[in-house]
Amino acid sequence: MPTPVAGEPDPNGADCVGCGRCCHHPPHTVHFLESDDARMGKRLLEIYTEEYLVPPGFRFMKNVPADNGIAGETRCAGLDVSVPGQYPCAVYEVRPEDCRIVEPGSPACLEARRLGHLGSSVEFHRPLP
Repeated sequence: MPTPVAGEPDPNGADCVGCGRCCHHPPHTVHFLESDDARMGKRLLEIYTEEYLVPPGFRFMKNVPADNGIAGETRCAGLDVSVPGQYPCAVYEVRPEDCRIVEPGSPACLEARRLGHLGSSVEFHRPLP
């Protein structure tokens, strides 16, 4: 799991790809709405998501081992870790709403930077204008 990051994030997201901490989280964290399913399309859904078979059958982004050798730590399957120190999202243009609300400087972003991963206390909601 990445180490915590000090300082405030760039408000325009310039350092997001060099961070990736919000994409390190437990399984069944990033869930899908029907609009997310439609936006992502069948092929990408098959590659990057899994359906939780316990009713009502929610869909989630898959998680994979966090590539740090620590048992049990996971990251989003959509996080591209092929270039050291870079963390682009493989499905950024069609990412689910849960990912779209983790904007630079949002509570979820700040918690992930502080902890080195997305914490369980984060509430997924957009602040009212």
